[in-house]
Amino acid sequence: MPSPDDHAERDDPAKPDAGIEFMDLLGYIYLEHNQPDKAAVLLAARNLLAPDDAGTLLRLALAQLRSGKPARALDTLDQRALLGALDAPFHLARAQALHALQRNKEAGSAMRAWLAVRGSAPRDTHPEPRGPADAAAPAQLPAT
Repeated sequence: MPSPDDHAERDDPAKPDAGIEFMDLLGYIYLEHNQPDKAAVLLAARNLLAPDDAGTLLRLALAQLRSGKPARALDTLDQRALLGALDAPFHLARAQALHALQRNKEAGSAMRAWLAVRGSAPRDTHPEPRGPADAAAPAQLPAT
């Protein structure tokens, strides 16, 4: 018999639903294995069940773009923009969708926005070695 704690865990809005997490994972797998149509259907359903997730909307737009539906991808990206998620991946996906629709001036503007946003973010957390002390050989394993 389920305890009251089990019921409380399922109702906690801070904990993601396992079904939603599975849909996210499966959508990602479909995208990675060149099945964008399946990914788009699954991610659209996921967006209906748990709307307003910026990551889901980005993956959905990418799936729509790879499925040859750039106008739909732009609509999805507009939904994402309403959430305030105007980050580098947003601008890059938007540029690709606009380019596919042959709206080249707008695509160029989106690419410039992507470069500007990308340029303002920290890029490399592992700088190149500057001298002999920085380029020391890795530690060797002890001999057995």
